[in-house]
Amino acid sequence: MQNDPSFEPAAPAHHRPASRRSRPVRRKKMSTLTKTLMWVGSGLLALILIGVLLTSLLRGGEESASEVPATDYLILTSSDVSNRVRVEGHVSPGTVESVTTYLTSPISSVTVEPGDRVELGQNLATIDASALQGELDSQRTTLDGQVTSAQSALTAAQGAYDNYSAGINNGTNPDILAAQGAQRTANEQLTVANDDLSAQREALAASGNDPALAAEVRAAESAQRIAAGAKADADTGITTARSAADTQLATLATELETARSALTTAQTTRDQALEKLQDDINSATISSPINGVVMNVAKPGAPATGPVVTIGDDSKLTITTKVREADIASIKEGNKVTFTSGSTGSKEYTGTVTSVASIADSVQQSDSEAAGAPAGSSDPTFTVEIEVTGDREGLQLGSSVKAQIITAEEVSTLSLPLDAVYTNDAGTTAVVVAVPTDSGTYTLEERSVKTGLANDVDIAVTGGDVAEGDMVLTPGEKYRSQLGQNVTLGSGMSW
Repeated sequence: MQNDPSFEPAAPAHHRPASRRSRPVRRKKMSTLTKTLMWVGSGLLALILIGVLLTSLLRGGEESASEVPATDYLILTSSDVSNRVRVEGHVSPGTVESVTTYLTSPISSVTVEPGDRVELGQNLATIDASALQGELDSQRTTLDGQVTSAQSALTAAQGAYDNYSAGINNGTNPDILAAQGAQRTANEQLTVANDDLSAQREALAASGNDPALAAEVRAAESAQRIAAGAKADADTGITTARSAADTQLATLATELETARSALTTAQTTRDQALEKLQDDINSATISSPINGVVMNVAKPGAPATGPVVTIGDDSKLTITTKVREADIASIKEGNKVTFTSGSTGSKEYTGTVTSVASIADSVQQSDSEAAGAPAGSSDPTFTVEIEVTGDREGLQLGSSVKAQIITAEEVSTLSLPLDAVYTNDAGTTAVVVAVPTDSGTYTLEERSVKTGLANDVDIAVTGGDVAEGDMVLTPGEKYRSQLGQNVTLGSGMSW
């Protein structure tokens, strides 16, 4: 009964007060059932305390798990991985037309401004043509006089030819007439000489060869020979006269053709000179050779010695950029391009590489330097032409451009930041994955991966023990030492 806490012993007899005698106080004895219930209650209380203690220890263990910042993990997803060359340039029209004139007179007016859209044939500017009009009037007077003189010369030559030809044809040519008169006279004289010779010979025969008559016959024969010679000369004179007339007619014909040619030349010279002057006057009104946008204009009043208006055909837009020597080998015609423009903010546009220079700009520049141009940078660059494709809304001619030329690409593949991947001690490419537990924490595990295309930022995952949706920690080297540990993932914006 001493162990019963409810038991209280009576005071010893020698301690009782002597003056008072009382009956000792007797407490009621506890039953066995009561004792049993008390012991069970104490045990239950102990179990509750142990449970509370264990729960507290478990919670303390969870609270002690390290936290991975939101910036150090990402959910593995599919995306595009590409190698890109970053370049800069400006938006330019596909074709640029510098509208010039060979006139050097002052510019009278310009009817367009930079930024205006113009159409083929639209008037752009006017050149002062007052001096040209004065020259045209003066030249017309002079050249018309030359044509008139040439026409008069042709008329005279034609008349001379016609008259001379008519004299030959109708027998009135004086040279031929004179030759014909001489021929008639020679014929008559020959006839007389022949008749006289015949008569003298008859008389001689009748006289029985009278010596005196014989002398007459000899004289008649001599006269007849002289007359025959004169006739032959007269006949030759006819031929000579006709030949001379033909020669003279040919000369007149040549002179006629010369006069006709001179007239043609005078007319052609006049027409060409006046036409040129008129064209010069007409060209004083400058019109657009293409549809496009005005890029630059000259000032009115200045001599028209250079481009009066510059027009860009913006039906096709291009970007001209310079690429470093180290990057040029990876760029090919047909490479896709993405770019943003300073005039449109973050809006992304697309393009295609259309031309890659095979000669460094510095080589071309050296030719200019040889001609006296200043020296440039010693780092070789190559010119690359890019044609804008797809949506062009918002792009402005001359706007600055930041472009990325895609030289290699893997589309819709799992990808990771480059520093999420590491090589473990076994030489295997791996990543650290946070695997969720039932208690709400994550266990760090190592998973092997197979990788593909990589750039300065990302690397493609082509296989291994990871899947889309896995939580991957980065950088991997930082967390590989914590493999097997439980962690929590911080809230906020992850990769």
